[in-house]
Amino acid sequence: METQPTLRWMWVVIVGMGLLSPARPASSAEVPALRWENYVSKHCTFTVLKPVGWVVKEGYQDAPRMWTFHMTDPKGRYQVTTVHGISPTGRDADALVRAVVADMVKSAPDLQLAPTASMRRLKHANKDGKDSDKTVFVFEGAYTTQRNQKRDFRALVTGGDGLMLNQRIEAPAGQLAEAAPLLLQVLANLRVAKGIYSFDEGGAAAQSAPAQPPQLVPQQLASGWARFAAPAGWKTTDLGGGMCIVTDPAQRLYFLVGGSEFIAPRYYVTGVRGVLCSEFRAPSDAFAFAAVQNGLASDFRPVFVKKRNDLLQQMRAFAGPLRPVAVEDFSYVCTLKGQRYRTFSTGGCCGDAMQAAWRLWHFTIMAPAEEFDAALPTLAAIMGSYETNKEMAGRRVAQNMANYYAGLRNLSNQIARNSEQMRRENLELFMERGRVQDYLSYQTTRMIMGDYDYLAGSYGYVRGDASGLYKPDGTKITNESYGESITRHMQEINSRALYESVHPR
Repeated sequence: METQPTLRWMWVVIVGMGLLSPARPASSAEVPALRWENYVSKHCTFTVLKPVGWVVKEGYQDAPRMWTFHMTDPKGRYQVTTVHGISPTGRDADALVRAVVADMVKSAPDLQLAPTASMRRLKHANKDGKDSDKTVFVFEGAYTTQRNQKRDFRALVTGGDGLMLNQRIEAPAGQLAEAAPLLLQVLANLRVAKGIYSFDEGGAAAQSAPAQPPQLVPQQLASGWARFAAPAGWKTTDLGGGMCIVTDPAQRLYFLVGGSEFIAPRYYVTGVRGVLCSEFRAPSDAFAFAAVQNGLASDFRPVFVKKRNDLLQQMRAFAGPLRPVAVEDFSYVCTLKGQRYRTFSTGGCCGDAMQAAWRLWHFTIMAPAEEFDAALPTLAAIMGSYETNKEMAGRRVAQNMANYYAGLRNLSNQIARNSEQMRRENLELFMERGRVQDYLSYQTTRMIMGDYDYLAGSYGYVRGDASGLYKPDGTKITNESYGESITRHMQEINSRALYESVHPR
């Protein structure tokens, strides 16, 4: 977002607010070392760089067009307020400052203004090059809140050309001078969207831009997964599962609901279509990576990235502690169809507990960079109207959970079957090993007995068995089995148990 030329005086006024007031100048050394983050207006009217954790409340109205925001630190001690819009008193700057003070008195009846105030008249050129007078008022004071807390404030009011700017910084009594550098730094970080206000030929403020979004026509995806509203004549492509592409007739403006599947490198199989290979990434990084890998866009340049802690807590509660999750708002400038496009997305990533796979989902609006601001109201209205069919989504979640637990049961049963098969095969191998050892023991014993028969034959004996020694004619010579005097202390190795006792494993 940028400021148009007619509003450039606003930044001079912000600096002048510190110069006209008695507080010390805001120097970089006086601003505490805080972490800062970019805040994008929900009404697409401004962006502001603010300290992390500070709370912003904003509002917007038409007829007359005006926007406001109030920003406070987490403990509610310091406050920054900005009101900008069409002046309710026209070009009468004096009447404007009186009206602002009257509104302050209504909210704080004990309001005490300092006896002195500062005023400066400025001249600036409108879009036609004509000079226009603007008056800047800076005053300060104190008041007591409903909780009986005393607070000091310093306010700036400008008017005179049909527009008004009312900015105020506040702090507990006695602390404003110390906090002023930080609060003024926040105001200096404000950037207003182009085209919020313009001027007619006479230099008066007019509400000509941005144009009101065209009439939106309710639509529903053919799959029944979601419904939304879009201008008549816009084309919708239903991708299934709630994903879709909505584009204007000229196919220059886009609203996308999409996603991508990713596999961790250690599980990736080359050549699988529709699946990308990457470790877990943040949504903004995953969005650009998927678009480049799929050949949809190139040359991504980030505009801003903001973590969505509110949605992140919801996703963590659903996903559980083992699954990685991330949610962000982010914006890019990229090249699409040979032209520079501006994008804005809300996206999230969620992985599985084994960190083997993860998925990106995103809601995105896109337009040519030079047309983005003008198309933003229409695209934002379409994006805001998108609503998922909760009944179908519930059924899909229930089906996915059923498939998940069925898969766990199948895996458990398969592991049990494999374990039983391995047990049977190991037992069979063990028994076969025993049979082989028994056979070897038997063969060894027969070999030894054959050698013994040969030894006995050298003494005239031809055969020996357990009953004794015999001659060739069958005459028994002795009852000494196998020459017991020789083998008395020997034991035949004829069993597996005996073999293993002699030759342990």
